[in-house]
Amino acid sequence: MINFKEEIAKIISDVLEQNDIDIEKSIEIPKDCVQGDYAFPCFRLAKTLKKSPQMIAEDLNSKITLNNLIEKTEVVGGYLNFFVNKKELASTVIEEIKKKKEEYGKSEIGKGKTVIVEYSSPNIAKPFHIGHLRTTLIGHALYNTYKTLGYNTIRNKSFRRLWYTVWKNDRRI
Repeated sequence: MINFKEEIAKIISDVLEQNDIDIEKSIEIPKDCVQGDYAFPCFRLAKTLKKSPQMIAEDLNSKITLNNLIEKTEVVGGYLNFFVNKKELASTVIEEIKKKKEEYGKSEIGKGKTVIVEYSSPNIAKPFHIGHLRTTLIGHALYNTYKTLGYNTIRNKSFRRLWYTVWKNDRRI
């Protein structure tokens, strides 16, 4: 997947001749999506360059060279806003999905961590209604999400079974 912050930082660092890692850390996502997908605040450069943030943003805007990932830039106050090329993004994502197939979206973010997801299951002694279905579907979706993110996921459909699972594995509780 494309790291747009990294790409924008490279574009800016080419003009400023500064470390792109420092620039990448200061890139923000605007609160209003009309203002762009990413924004570079020029306020911290004002002291060094002895110019107003607005002027710095305008200078950067006139000097930067855009690549195919960035559609356009705009200056808003002391910010230089970047708009991602949506066609390029969509094409990249589709290619990645085609390449990875079922593995697309999987991650190792939860590797070595355990999570317990408890959710209801139909009780044959009670009438089944839509509320049971809703919580069962939400619980199963959470289970699948954690599993996809690499967590060791324990699925329990009953509170009693949850405590049995915990006690049988760890007698210290």
